[in-house]
Amino acid sequence: MTYFNTSILARYFLGIFIVFSINAQALVRFSSVEISPSLEQPVGMIETVAEDDSYAAKYLPDIIYATYGERAVTLNLLMPKQESAKRSWPLIIFVQGAAWRNQNLYQALPQLADFAHQGYVVASIEHRPSSEVIAPAQVQDIKSAIRYLRKNAEKYHIDPNRIGIMGDSSGGHLAVMVGVSDGVADFETEDNQPFSSSVKAVVDLYGPTDFLQMHKYPSRIDHNAEDSPESLVVGGPIQDPKYRAIVDLYNPLTYIDKDKKLPPFFIIHGDTDALVPFNQSVLLYTRLRDTNHEVAFYKIKGAGHGPGIWTKGVMDRIQEFFDQKLK
Repeated sequence: MTYFNTSILARYFLGIFIVFSINAQALVRFSSVEISPSLEQPVGMIETVAEDDSYAAKYLPDIIYATYGERAVTLNLLMPKQESAKRSWPLIIFVQGAAWRNQNLYQALPQLADFAHQGYVVASIEHRPSSEVIAPAQVQDIKSAIRYLRKNAEKYHIDPNRIGIMGDSSGGHLAVMVGVSDGVADFETEDNQPFSSSVKAVVDLYGPTDFLQMHKYPSRIDHNAEDSPESLVVGGPIQDPKYRAIVDLYNPLTYIDKDKKLPPFFIIHGDTDALVPFNQSVLLYTRLRDTNHEVAFYKIKGAGHGPGIWTKGVMDRIQEFFDQKLK
């Protein structure tokens, strides 16, 4: 049998009560204090007036949006300062390029923060890499993340009716795939249903669009090789007829025709890109244009695969596009 020392027990609960009382009193004192403007004027001090600080943004890292067994996939959020709990902002999904391999989700955050400063929620989305699972898992993951954010729109102050997507390199490919494949069953999964994964605008920064034509133009990569990024993401050499079905599944041009409703597109590509040939964006642009879909295409003269693209001038043009389509 176990015996309690009632004196010790009494002192224990008394201590808890005292700590609680002190904290409660401190909270009351803190909440009731009124601060009058200071009248101190030391010589040499500079005085200015407080301005609207809605320019400020905040960062929510490593949010899990789906799990596969023990594998969690995450996203990072940048949000405007919350002036009102009832306020919501348009959302920009960003897909960091990494040749469909392991991404650095934090790489573009310094540049993406500018969108949060201008009144957007920005989500940098992780997808499972080709070393873990092949196509169509990457598109499925991005669509799952969009559904998660729609599902939690109120929590993150997102307007679920104003969502755009943007990506660079392989992330540009995935952004385009999301934009053209709404309703395609191959890319749907059970997680975060029944919310939509549709978007209202797409920005493609130098993304591949037709794997089978990449070898026709100069590149530092042998895109037809069995260890090329394109071959690894589809599970085998892209020119092998055995893999043609999955290659076509990951070809955005497969889904573009005159009768299908698509969001507006904004394509940006450097004319000296040594990894993804400039022609890949030409193929996407001409297909969208010739099927009467809204598309704008910027060639950045002298820019490569990233260098020369992430400039203030280009980012301003991207924001103008999103402002027109989402605001």
